[in-house]
Formats: sequence, C-alpha cells, structure tokens
Amino acid sequence: MRWVLLVVLTLLTSSLCVLGVRHISAKRAQERREAVYQAALVSYARVLRPGMTRKEVEDYLKARNVNFEQMCCVDFAHASVQIPLDDLTKIGEEDHPWYCSENDVYVAFQFTSHPGREAEAGFKAANSDTLKAVSIYHWLQGCL
Repeated sequence: MRWVLLVVLTLLTSSLCVLGVRHISAKRAQERREAVYQAALVSYARVLRPGMTRKEVEDYLKARNVNFEQMCCVDFAHASVQIPLDDLTKIGEEDHPWYCSENDVYVAFQFTSHPGREAEAGFKAANSDTLKAVSIYHWLQGCL
C-alpha cells in the first residue's frame, strides 16, 4: 500500500513540476512577443504622429510595402455619427481560444474625421482624416 502511495505522489509531483515549467516557458515566450509588438509600435509612433493625414500615413505604409487593412472602431468609446475607418497592419499572432480561429495582433492607426467634412452617417475613409493615435490591437476572428 505504501508503495502505491509513493508512486502516486511521485507522479503527481512530477506532473506539477512539468506544468510549472511549461507555464513559466509560455509566460517568457509571451513577454518576448510583447516586446516585439512594443518595438513595432514605437517604430511606427516615432514617424507617424497624431495630426498627420490618412494620406500621409497610408503613403508611408505603401512606400515601405507594408500591407494594411481598414476596420471600423478600434476605439468604440470615441465613435460618433461620422465614423472614420482605422488602418491596421498585422505584426503577429497569438494562441487563440477554442471558440475562435485566429487571434491576430496589429498596430492600429486610429483616425478622426476632418472637421470640414460633411456629417453623413456611416463608415468612411477620407484622405483628410487625421491620425489621433497609434496603438496595439488584438483582434479575435472567426469566433462562434
């Protein structure tokens, strides 16, 4: 009986040690990825400053062959009737939860509408929109 208890305790202790090492390893890998994301953010934020026009930002990205896509409302808190589209450029991928197919990481270029632009409802991207912020954006896609 003691032998069985010793084997069970040894297996349990070994399993907990393996899980602990895996957790620490995963945490360090996440920290390294986050450092890469922050470096990308800083490199864009040094050049692309708030107040620049969408045309200037997109011309910069195109000149460097950086793919980008447009999406509405990275920052829902400041959405208004006239909602300019934000530009996103993919910089990484993370593990995704079981109920989603992707967890992509982007640098988001958030824009505001130009004050002189007519106020029509909907999502629009105008060359005169101005950059208000550059941030990291995690986008879960293909979720149930």
